[in-house]
Order: sequence, then C-alpha cells, then structure tokens
Amino acid sequence: RTSNPRISHLPLHLFRGRDLSHDEGYRSQTIPSMREVPRSEDAVRFVGHLSCSSYNAFPEDEEGDGPPLDNPADSTPGNASSALGSILSPVQQTRQDPLLPFGSPVNPATIERDIGEYPPVKNGALDAPLLHHLLQHYATNYHPYFPIVPSNVLLPQYLHETIKHESFLLTAALVVASRDRSDLAELHQSIWVHMRHLILDVVLGMSTIRSVGCVEGLLLLGEWTPLTLGQNDDGGEGAAWSIVGLGVRLAYLLRLEESSFRADKEADPAMLRRRLAWTFTYLSDRQISIRMGQAFWSRGPALSARFTAEDFPSLQPQYASGDDFASLLQAQVELTTLFGNAHDILFASKQRTAELMVRGDYTKYIDDASRAIVAWDLVWTQLTAPSHLKCCLRMMEKYLRLYVNAFAFQAVLYRASLSGMDVARVSCFPHSAMASPDARMVYEAVDAAEALLRIAIEDIDPERHLRYMPARFYLYEIHSAVFLYKAHAAGAISSGKHAQTASLMRRFVGVLETAATGTDHIASKYAKLLNGLWFHKGGARGDATRSRCSEERVQSDEVDDVNAFNRVDDDDENDDDTSHLPSFDEIGLQPLDWIESVEGLFSMPAAFPWDQSIY
Repeated sequence: RTSNPRISHLPLHLFRGRDLSHDEGYRSQTIPSMREVPRSEDAVRFVGHLSCSSYNAFPEDEEGDGPPLDNPADSTPGNASSALGSILSPVQQTRQDPLLPFGSPVNPATIERDIGEYPPVKNGALDAPLLHHLLQHYATNYHPYFPIVPSNVLLPQYLHETIKHESFLLTAALVVASRDRSDLAELHQSIWVHMRHLILDVVLGMSTIRSVGCVEGLLLLGEWTPLTLGQNDDGGEGAAWSIVGLGVRLAYLLRLEESSFRADKEADPAMLRRRLAWTFTYLSDRQISIRMGQAFWSRGPALSARFTAEDFPSLQPQYASGDDFASLLQAQVELTTLFGNAHDILFASKQRTAELMVRGDYTKYIDDASRAIVAWDLVWTQLTAPSHLKCCLRMMEKYLRLYVNAFAFQAVLYRASLSGMDVARVSCFPHSAMASPDARMVYEAVDAAEALLRIAIEDIDPERHLRYMPARFYLYEIHSAVFLYKAHAAGAISSGKHAQTASLMRRFVGVLETAATGTDHIASKYAKLLNGLWFHKGGARGDATRSRCSEERVQSDEVDDVNAFNRVDDDDENDDDTSHLPSFDEIGLQPLDWIESVEGLFSMPAAFPWDQSIY
C-alpha cells in the first residue's frame, strides 16, 4: 500500500486536544504513522502509545484542573482532565460490552492486521493516528448530544476489536466526525463511500451486518446527516427520514422492542444496550416525524415501561462532577412523549384537525399541554448538566411550546380562509392580536419563538457547541424564524415591533455564520436563507400595509422563491431593508385548500427544494 502524503505525518497537537494549526512550527511537530512502524512488536507499542495519548487527548474542562495523565488507569474522579472522564461516564468506561471480546490477549500481528484491513485504512485514505484523532473529536464534540455509542467503541485501546465487531458503528462515528471538517473533505467522502456500501448491505438484509450496532449507527446518521455534495440539500431532513426509518425496521427485525418491558431479573449488559438502542429509536422516530409533519406509525416504536435514569446505568455518573447523561435521556423521553401526545391529538387526521380549528375545541388541549410543559420544567429545571446540554433541553421545551400554541395561529388563518373574505387584502388581525379570541396562545407562540432564538444567541457558544449540535436543533431555530416572519406578515405582530424582531434575527444570522465551518455547513446554508428572507428583498418592495391573512401553506414553488433570495447581486449586498415589513408574497405563499394538506399544516418548513411527496 502506498503512503498518502497528505496524512502520512500528523501533527502532535492532534493528541493533545488543541488546534495549533495556526501556530508557528505547526508542520514541524509530527509523529510516525502506522505504515512507518517496521515490526509488529513496535506496532503494538505504538498503538498502546496512541491509546494512552488519545485517552488523555481531550481538552481540559472549563475549570482546567489537572495535567494529562500518563496512564488511563490513573484516572480519578477528582481529575476532570483525564481522557474520557468528562465525556463518558465511569460506568461506561469500565463496562465490558458482551458483543466485543475485550480483555483477552491479542497477538501483536493481529492488531496490525485488523487495523490495516479496515477499508478506509486499506485504501490509503486514513491511518491509525488520524483514526484515533477522529474518534477523539467525535467523543469530545458530538457524543454528549446523542450518547448512543458504547464507550469501548470510542476507547482507542479497543480499536482493533471495534473494527472487527462494530465496523458499521465505527464508520458512522467517523462520518459524523469528519463531515464538518473542511480540511478533511476528501477523507469524509472516502469514508462516506464505505458507509454507503454498509448501508446498502443493511437495505439488502445481509445477515453479516445485522446487529444492534447497525441500529445505533443509523440513528447516529439520522442526527447528523452526511453531506451529499452536488445534490439539492433540504437540510438533511429527507435523508434523515429515510435513514431513521431504516433503523426502525432493523430494530424491529432484531426484536429490540422486547427490551422495552421490565424483566423480573436484573438486566444483563446486552439487554441494557438493547434497551438504550430502542429508547433512542423511539426518540429519533418521534422527533423526525414531528419535524416533517408526518404521522407516526400505527405500531411505531413505543416504550412499554416508564424508564427512568436508573434504567440506563451505562449513562450514569459515579461521582458528583460527572455528566448525568441518564437523567438527560429521561428528560428527553418525557418531553418527546408530550410532543407525541400533542401531535396525536391536534393532528389526528385531516378531518379532525379541520374540525378542531373551526369549532375552537383545541383551546382545552393547548391549555393541558401548557400545564404539562410547566410541570416538566419544574422537575428538570434544576438538572445538573453542562450548560450547552441543558440548552438543548430548553430548546426542545421552547419548540414544544411553539408547536402547540402556534396551532391557534394556524386556526385563525384557516377560519379566515373559510369566511369568504379577500385574504389577499384583509388582515387576519386588523385590531392587533390582542383583539383576537386566540390572543393568549398567539402571544405565547411568538414568545416561544423569540426565546428559542435568544437561547442560540445568548446562551450557546457558536464555535464550541452550536457548531456540533444535531441538525434538529438548527431546524427548531429556523422554524422559529420562519414562524416570526409569518406572524409579522399576517399582522399578529405589530409593525412597530418589526425593527426589534429584525435586530434579533440579524444577531441570530451572525451566530449561524460564526458557527459555520464552511459553505457546506448547515449553519452557513440557513444563515444565507434567513439573510435573504429577512434583509435582502431585491425588487419585492411591497407596501408595508400588505400584512394580511392567508390560509396558504408552503409548497415546492415557495421553496424555489425562498432560495432565490440567496442569489443577491453584489450591488445589493449592503442594501438591507429592516424597515420593510414581511409579506406572504415574498416567501411565495399561494392560496390552496388547507384541508388537503392539514397533516403538514405545521410541519418544519423546507429550507431547500426536494420532493417531499416521495417520503
């Protein structure tokens, strides 16, 4: 195998958790790659060195206490800078996965052979040091948001066994870790090609790849959809819908739903892993269905028992300063259950939803949902967790508030469309939203949307945390921004508040631009979309009084019009008009019969063109 000159030498800083790419002497600090080790005995020693180095490679915590340890065994609860201590719980670090025969003596030549046979390594695109670095990068920046990957897959000393027994899950983690690295674009494409072959094997039902790790890997890809360069991008929702659906089917094929029942005897590690995988399957299915406005499976993933943090020991901390991923998971499950219940009641069917909107019976359901949200908040507001992970919970809670209360806003538009008024000229809120019977819920929805944006602007570091968040959190924010635009266009928000909202939107766009690592990053794409929607109006200088009622829903031609705002001439780049009020005309909304599309009435608005009907 020929050496790849691009990665044959890796900077030493990769194993110290710091980015020194701009420091002087960057290119002079290198370590040998696997292909430079002359003997198998040296290879084992080299991999062992990488294991210890990678284990202690993560950045120091915010308090920065303690130097890196020389040996993973030296890790203590009081030293937060030890390897995976601040990322994986101690229970995770010591757990022996039954699917991986770790701990047995391994021939040095076997280690070298196993690593060398991994396809991305075999074809020269990847080597052992870079592989360890990507695992470190994933564990540090991505794993906390979706802790489904077993710890032994992330620990470098088990890499050769991971390649043999968990190749699908390992490859999925590498795809995620490399997707937003502009300096590793070619490597990402190489790993993605291998990932596509593995996914095809799952689609074809190959028994050799049928495992819990495959379900975990598919759900992982559903959270961070791989970049598909050269294709129309919808923010990843179409691909996520398909990938999560494949994971759900495979989970049923493996009978993971049986793990959702409480057993009389204590669960073994294999059962605990299956239970965790099924719980994440439930979360992913519910969340992607809600975001896309799709109905749940009639017999879709469900949790037969009310699991608590104690039912997920692999995610529990063993000391006070550890991250309690188990409680975070329980909080997400309870919040997702509220999402599902609201969806099932408000969007039970086209006929039922239209009936609720006409008769106004939805108010009692919205009130009940609001009380449930308040109760959830009282229970989990004091949860001890890193601030950026608590922000994720807050974003989910605010989006649920928006999701539920905006039903009343949509109902006002729908009833107006049935009244026979000229919706092209008459405002739905002629005397402000306060004069509407649904004023309380409309204001609540607007407040939730603005609160969502403020979380991203004020409480989350765009470069350390927002940059690596799953796509769904970006979509929560984008939905809020589009809702505020529609609320202004419909007259639900007074024209005097437009400048304040536009200022908030400008700050949010700035945060997205800071979080983006390149033009292909999801934050960059949505920043361009919102910048075009809110500030670059081109020739669409409509009358400020055109805010009006509409029963329209976004269709494919609307998406084309929205994306057209991104194509702004250089002469107009500085021609921002924050005083111009939003208008439905400017986002391409057209009249249609809402009854025909009521299931998608409040689905996540598509940001980029794609044929939603195929999903």
